Amino acid sequence: MVASAAGRTSGDAAPLVRRRADRRFLKSRGGKTAMVALLVVLGMAVFATGALADGTGGQQAPRMHFGGRVAVTTVCFSVTNPAGGQSTLYGLRYMHRGARIDSTTPAIVLVHGIASSTENWDFSPTWSVARGLAAAGYVVYSYDRLGYAKSSYFSQPGGGTTLTTAAHQAELHQIVEEVQSGAFTTTTGSDCSAPQRPNTIRNRRVVIIGHSAGGWIVAGYPGHYHDVAAMIQADIPASSATLLGPSSGGGFTPDPAHPDYFQFFQTTQNCLDFNTYPPGVVQYVVNIACAPPFLDSPFGEITDLAVMYAQNDAYISMIGPSVPVLLTSGEEDTTDPASSADADYAYYQQHCGCDVTQLLLPDTAHLFMVHQSLPIWLNSVVAWLSDRGLQPTRPLPPVRCTDCMVPFVR
Repeated sequence: MVASAAGRTSGDAAPLVRRRADRRFLKSRGGKTAMVALLVVLGMAVFATGALADGTGGQQAPRMHFGGRVAVTTVCFSVTNPAGGQSTLYGLRYMHRGARIDSTTPAIVLVHGIASSTENWDFSPTWSVARGLAAAGYVVYSYDRLGYAKSSYFSQPGGGTTLTTAAHQAELHQIVEEVQSGAFTTTTGSDCSAPQRPNTIRNRRVVIIGHSAGGWIVAGYPGHYHDVAAMIQADIPASSATLLGPSSGGGFTPDPAHPDYFQFFQTTQNCLDFNTYPPGVVQYVVNIACAPPFLDSPFGEITDLAVMYAQNDAYISMIGPSVPVLLTSGEEDTTDPASSADADYAYYQQHCGCDVTQLLLPDTAHLFMVHQSLPIWLNSVVAWLSDRGLQPTRPLPPVRCTDCMVPFVR
């Protein structure tokens, strides 16, 4: 199946694509991978030949055409903060308007990294992780972690130093429980200060996806709490067997007004250097992602790195066979280079006792959401989840994607 798909490419691309797909771009233990492999090979074949759908060679901006099929609702979660009080977290819920949603429909909770927020999952209505997964039929939740954006923790003196990876993991556990039980609220406002009403939707099966430092949070989660159906870790090595790569662009400049928080990016160029691989980007989305002002990040999850790695090592060894794991990263990611991604994958294979799969994306750097390979990532995630019994309630019409590397949500 893989060979025949690759064989349809022109020139010398097919052998290269086939070798790379077999050797690097999809590695699995104990799960079905043919469908994901085909999608990756299709993307690589198109990318290698430069032949996009309209023959432009990628000069025009790719766009996902969701139309009005995805409904977006503001949601508000209540969690216990490190000081022992209650904090409200701002979030968004994405749902396909025509999908049949019930308690068996899998929900996906998206966990962002540092200098990030809910926006990272939905940079544009035409280029979006959250909308793409919702268009496939999942109920998708993103949220501003405590200390970020609309989930401010500035009022707590020194609170930024207490927001460690473990604290954010405990916060995620409460969100997972609220998604499963439906015990959160919704509002028509743009934040959680507006009047709220009880939620009417619950989802018993929850998948967690963490990007960058959010990947540190989700890495240890299933071994610690055992209450999720699957875990996807993106663009970060999470075990002590790996090292962060020599990335450039980010820094840890304390915010003068809140010294327990830091400014990771100072300029647009910092953001570009850290997050992007120019040959593979979608420029209009990059323009949104790297436009100042940049968000502050709490120091806790950086000053606590040694503890985080030790805890993740312990929890990864406790995952077991009930929770499948997908590790994704970009081939051009200097924070999680291929060598680190491979070492992390090997660590999971040796220690997690779980069905673990690796996906590496072509011409993609740290912020995979702003690269042309995003449809490959989305299709691969949907196929991987479906292979593990976590498919949407029913198939939905495909999303049209113009100037894209692969057909999208087929």
